[in-house]
Amino acid sequence: MGWQDIRLRYRRSKIGPFWITISMAITIAAMGPLYGMLFKNDLNTFIPRLTLGVILWGYMSGMMNDFSDSFAGSAHYIRQMKLPMSLFIFRIMWRHTIIMAHNLVIFIIELFVLPIAVNWHALLFIPGIVLVAANLFWIGVLAGIFCTRFRDMQPIVSNLISLLFFVTPILWNVDQLSPQRQHLIYLNPFTGFLDITRQPLLGQLPPTWIWGFATATLVIGSACALALFSRYKHRIAYWI
Repeated sequence: MGWQDIRLRYRRSKIGPFWITISMAITIAAMGPLYGMLFKNDLNTFIPRLTLGVILWGYMSGMMNDFSDSFAGSAHYIRQMKLPMSLFIFRIMWRHTIIMAHNLVIFIIELFVLPIAVNWHALLFIPGIVLVAANLFWIGVLAGIFCTRFRDMQPIVSNLISLLFFVTPILWNVDQLSPQRQHLIYLNPFTGFLDITRQPLLGQLPPTWIWGFATATLVIGSACALALFSRYKHRIAYWI
């Protein structure tokens, strides 16, 4: 279903989903030198970091925005067929995974242009993105239920995601904060999600505690989502 969404959106287009990649490449090309000079960063290290930050944030934020409409947007399926509710969450996740894979082409091109120190740590991107996706799944379940029950939640979620963009180290580095305040930024779980996926591709090894934090977030969040879903899953069809 996720792949079908992509095909329908770009039907009869020669480039297809690469239009998203081109748009993101233009955005990065404009933002990279600008913010690099504003923050006085070395562009050879800042641009790859920004590229991965924007791509991975687009992956996470795109999902979270769509999760708010996951059940209501699939009302015709839910009313006519008996399908697992999780299918509509996976549909969104698969769609954005395909888009992210296309966007990673930008970073691959940068590997041949910029001196990026890629090493075996890059393999940790795989378990990192799996762990992030697992966390996004329980977020999708909660967002889907709340936004279906309370329709006013959709704009709230959208505004919250816009705010998170600025408090997540995408345009700036954690090192730019004072040592006393650096730990505060990790109260935002998306900082950790970004670290375990971006740092390996930049040749860096994420600290062990960040993996533990992301895993603990998964366990606690999944338990909450399971409890809520078990109680309200049969009411979703009446809410849409």
